[in-house]
Amino acid sequence: MEKNLVGIYNYFNARKPLLYTVFALSFALVVFFASRIRFEEDISKVLPKDKKIEKLNYIFQNSKFVDKLVVMVSLKDSTQQEPDSLIAFADNFTAIIRQKLPQYISKVNAKVDDGLVMELFGTINKNLPIYLNERDYLHIDTLLRPTQVKETLVHDLHTLTSPAGLALKSMISSDPVGISYLGLKKLQQLQYDENFELYDSYVMTKDHQNLLLFITPKYSPNNTGQNAIMLNGLDNAIDSLQNKNFKTINCSYFGTTAVSVGNALQLRRDSMFTQGITVVFLIIFLAFYFRKKRAPVVILVPVLFGALFSLAVIYFVKGSISVIALGTGSVVLGIAVNYSLHVFNHYRHTRSIEQVIRDLAMPLTLGSLPPLV
Repeated sequence: MEKNLVGIYNYFNARKPLLYTVFALSFALVVFFASRIRFEEDISKVLPKDKKIEKLNYIFQNSKFVDKLVVMVSLKDSTQQEPDSLIAFADNFTAIIRQKLPQYISKVNAKVDDGLVMELFGTINKNLPIYLNERDYLHIDTLLRPTQVKETLVHDLHTLTSPAGLALKSMISSDPVGISYLGLKKLQQLQYDENFELYDSYVMTKDHQNLLLFITPKYSPNNTGQNAIMLNGLDNAIDSLQNKNFKTINCSYFGTTAVSVGNALQLRRDSMFTQGITVVFLIIFLAFYFRKKRAPVVILVPVLFGALFSLAVIYFVKGSISVIALGTGSVVLGIAVNYSLHVFNHYRHTRSIEQVIRDLAMPLTLGSLPPLV
């Protein structure tokens, strides 16, 4: 192997213009293919391939609960109660994000859908015996008494002649004495927190100081690249409303998607900062240690070529790479520089390129091979 490498060196050493031409073409070629690689901002790509990690990613990507983004609209002054202001902010906010972020948002649950309520009532009415117990049957007897039926029908008449009659007409006609309401009351047992209620079809706290919205992103929480654009759009919508007519309103959001984006941005920022500091430190250290201006260039050019060559290979093998994983390349940067440093430092002692090739070809090649176990 040493003889072949020495022969290549002697061939190009006698033909310097050809050497520079081949190097320039090779460099341009790897730059071209490396630039065509597709970058992904999926934080899960950084994690090792493991069955437990794969199960966790499957849950994040397919769960109908963890992908929800909860938006809380509240009053800055906790001593006031202005539920209509909260609703006005929510209406404007949902209108903006539905108009500007349809490609990133799958669904916005702002108001409780009346159609779902009617569907729920119909399901309970058709399967009412499932929801009732012995005490409920005793209560039904009281509902069917003539005096109670007359009183209930009078109440139904008032309801039908009021604006609420438009929504409750079908419910009253299918159950005029209100037996199905016994089944509906059973659903209150599923209520996790009694501090929330419906106000004008919005989910609001009982003190009327906080209103909740629910956003379902189109992309899974792991897709931090697309979700970061969505969150930036939400921030712009909130800022635009607060700077206009809603200066007394606070708006914040939380959820798995927001946490994933925050972690990914912080990890990428820290990785890039660390890598930049490492490169700057290496340039200063190499120039100071070798007392030559060209030393950092001679040592770092092979590292740069190797990084671009790796990206070009990844482009042909996989086609994409995680930006976050790429940012953590500062971990192996020192190892890559160490190879060039070995060659350059060994040349200072031998003053012979041929001797350097003979001495370092085998150990550096073996050191570059991946471990077998």
